[in-house]
Amino acid sequence: MKETHPQTVHSYLALGLGALMAILPSVGLFSKLGDPGHWPLHLGFAGVGCALLLKAWSSTTSATYKLSWPVLVWLGLALWAWVAPWMTDLYSVAEWKYSAGRFTGYLGFLLLGGLWAHASSEARAQFTTFILGFGLMLSLHYVLTFMAKGSDALEDPYLVPGLMGHKNFTASAIALTIPIVVLGRSRQLWPSWFADAALWLGVLAVLMAQTRSIWLGGALALGVGVALGWRPAKTVRYGLVGGLAVAGLLAMSGPVQKRLMDPANLQIRQIFWDHSFQMQAEHPLAGVGPGQWRIHFPKYGLEGMNPSVAEGVTSEVRPHNDFIWVLSELGYVGLALFLVFFITVVVHAVRAYRKDSAELGHATWVAILILVSVYALFEFPLERAAFWAPFMVMVGLRSRGGVSVPKGVYLGLAVVSVGLLGRIAWQAIQADRANQIVLEQNSRKDARGIVQSATDAVSSWNELDRFSNPLIYFAGMGSLFGEAQAMGPNPTFTSTNFKQAEAYFNEALALHPYHVVTLYQKANMHRYRRELAQAQSTYEQLLAISPRHPGGQMHYATTLNATGQYEAAARVLIAAFLTPEYYNNPDYQRAVIEALRGMPATTKHQGLQRFIAVRNQANDPALFEAFQAFKQQRWQQEQAG
Repeated sequence: MKETHPQTVHSYLALGLGALMAILPSVGLFSKLGDPGHWPLHLGFAGVGCALLLKAWSSTTSATYKLSWPVLVWLGLALWAWVAPWMTDLYSVAEWKYSAGRFTGYLGFLLLGGLWAHASSEARAQFTTFILGFGLMLSLHYVLTFMAKGSDALEDPYLVPGLMGHKNFTASAIALTIPIVVLGRSRQLWPSWFADAALWLGVLAVLMAQTRSIWLGGALALGVGVALGWRPAKTVRYGLVGGLAVAGLLAMSGPVQKRLMDPANLQIRQIFWDHSFQMQAEHPLAGVGPGQWRIHFPKYGLEGMNPSVAEGVTSEVRPHNDFIWVLSELGYVGLALFLVFFITVVVHAVRAYRKDSAELGHATWVAILILVSVYALFEFPLERAAFWAPFMVMVGLRSRGGVSVPKGVYLGLAVVSVGLLGRIAWQAIQADRANQIVLEQNSRKDARGIVQSATDAVSSWNELDRFSNPLIYFAGMGSLFGEAQAMGPNPTFTSTNFKQAEAYFNEALALHPYHVVTLYQKANMHRYRRELAQAQSTYEQLLAISPRHPGGQMHYATTLNATGQYEAAARVLIAAFLTPEYYNNPDYQRAVIEALRGMPATTKHQGLQRFIAVRNQANDPALFEAFQAFKQQRWQQEQAG
């Protein structure tokens, strides 16, 4: 009987494990989470990392190992993230733990790669095979799903999120595997036809996803690889030529061309980056703190953001640039460590290439560094284990020099780091499950269920949901709903009402002082209670952050009318470019009529002066229609200007 070589068995296991890692987000245990491709992947990589490190503990024979310079620098970065409470004021302890824990977990993968750098080539081969299985499964799923969607997917690639839950996350994870598979193919780790199929599928999936930063990074990486001496095999050349042809055809498509050339994403990123620099200017040394960017972002204004962000329905949670993200959250010290880490990696790569320019692995590694750097300038790979964990293993494999430490210290640090990542990933998954229950109760408007589920969910591991809403805000809304429902139809509220809701809202604002939705609902609560001065002040806080908040504009004007500030209310309503849904709202129409009829005849506003002469002769519907026509005219003038 023919025996199977142990190395072959290990290769099959590595290939299967990589494929299983790719489908982990679709497992029933995780698939219903808000972002199944995020923390479940951290948990999966942490589990595999711990198993490999524990195996290495019993099998390695060397008494000492070196902490390379990239390891030492990254260790400094992780420690700097952990000391943040002593360096800057934190709003969310949970987000700090998640962010600092992620930095620490990546240190473990860096150490794992360093361990394999001193081991036999078999470990490196199995890692490459794992990456092949991971990328192949991602690519196969994406291509088949894209083809099933047909022309709809071509028109809107976001309809095909892939296994990572978002097409950009999926495309980036696939893109990182492509140069690794190229290297493995050149070393004949697998049958050439199998490697070619994985490469072609990967390239096709990346092209279909239409992620511009990946296209740019991939093109630069390919160009550098060729310039440094990579000469692909004939079948690989055919695949590349085919990929270029597909890219050309896609670029010629009208919808694709329009999307690729659309500057809107870059314009929005400019807002993210400007706000980030403002954060850093206020907190230069230590930044706003790990995980705190999402809380501070609204402080600098939501003007120019899409309506869902302006209204607080969704929120921005990172600046789409890892270097700026580190700068804003960890300050000059954090950015310096992050840059030094990259510089040491690049220096090692360049030295290795100069020492042996014929070695394909060196050219491939330089190409990978270019891909990672370009992608990190426009997205946030630092957040995603599917991208950053394999990258850190590769950094460890390629790093040299450093400080020698005993085997127990080296492996102990690695196991603790990766184990901590598994711990925070599990806590984040549990938090997400609890938050799904809160959101479900909220959608049902079950007042008692909202309060109970929200208060049960809050802990030092769970303070904000994935949209940056404080969990305790939902308890405030549930309490508000419940008390209002208990009052029956046509209730009259006074300052004695909604005391519990107010306490919850204040607690939410202590955690997230710039939370648009909490400010809006707290202002509404004051208006219900006829506490008009407090309502006006809170609406003004809201509109200072989100000037185009439609409900805020409308109810702010209502509050101004109630305090006799009719001209001020009319000015607010002129600026309120709302949707037809709001224009048809009886509250809005009443606010317009009341402001126009009540404003003084001595108004200095030229636009409003036209209504002074006609308001006594026109009935309410005619006066409202005239006001709407005036608003439309003003809007067209602004657009033309």
